[in-house]
Amino acid sequence: MTMRIEDLWTSLRREAVESQRRVDATHPLDLYADFEPPDRPGLVLVCDEPPADAPAMQAIGLERRRRQDGRWSMRLFLEEPRLLPVFTELCRDIVEFTRANARSGPASGLVLSRIARWRSLMESQPPGLTRSQLRGLIGELLVLEQELLPALSADQAVAAWTGPLGASQDFRLPDGTKLEVKAVDRHADRVRINGLEQLDSGGDPLRLVVVRLEDTAAGAEGALTAGSLVSRVRARLEHAPDALQALDLLLGFVGWVDTADTEHVVVRLERIEHHDVRGDFPRLTAANVPGGVIEATYEIQLPPVVPGS
Repeated sequence: MTMRIEDLWTSLRREAVESQRRVDATHPLDLYADFEPPDRPGLVLVCDEPPADAPAMQAIGLERRRRQDGRWSMRLFLEEPRLLPVFTELCRDIVEFTRANARSGPASGLVLSRIARWRSLMESQPPGLTRSQLRGLIGELLVLEQELLPALSADQAVAAWTGPLGASQDFRLPDGTKLEVKAVDRHADRVRINGLEQLDSGGDPLRLVVVRLEDTAAGAEGALTAGSLVSRVRARLEHAPDALQALDLLLGFVGWVDTADTEHVVVRLERIEHHDVRGDFPRLTAANVPGGVIEATYEIQLPPVVPGS
């Protein structure tokens, strides 16, 4: 059975000594979860080729060394505990990307390519959010506020918000269920799907969550903006400082700036719908498009709402 990287770290932490454990027996590369007491999780690749140099990444260290057996090790480790949710997603991404692409190049090059992608994500400073991005953020925060926070612990709910970290879907729940959130107009009958991965569950349960919003005036009943919603969610996390810190980090990744003008998008929540993405649900994935099609953006007709969804 494949264990999650965070479960491997927890197991290694209990041993109270610096130790490593292979991420799983079937992974084609020599990848190991690593833990150095008192609180430094990591990921280690053992490879035949000397890894190339890589620029330092904020709060995440990278070490290379020649082993006694002549092979090389490359160790990625966390130096800033508050970035654990980000580091966890980075390590998950490396494990799964290298699992699927192990034959496409040198092992160290594959790992470094993912690190470069995440460095760009973590160190970019977006100039602000467009109207469309603000509506999308409102939709995701409403799902977090109204559905996840009442059902999960604060830490679990915020950690489930994986979209800002580059995941294919917006949320991944503790039981493995993935949620793709779409904010649409009140009477919309279709949604835009961005890419072949967005409705590809990877074998996990997947739900399309449709958040129906109606444009309104600032003083109208039920009116909300991205700023008021951010404040509401922060207030819900007032007594969960770790979750609050993680939320602010994730907001930074989507380009949120407290001082930016975000009040020009004013909406009212109409309702939230859930659609199970399985069986004959309309979607394009890498598995069902013609050979040679490597990317697609398309629209789907929304299925009728199942009572109780």
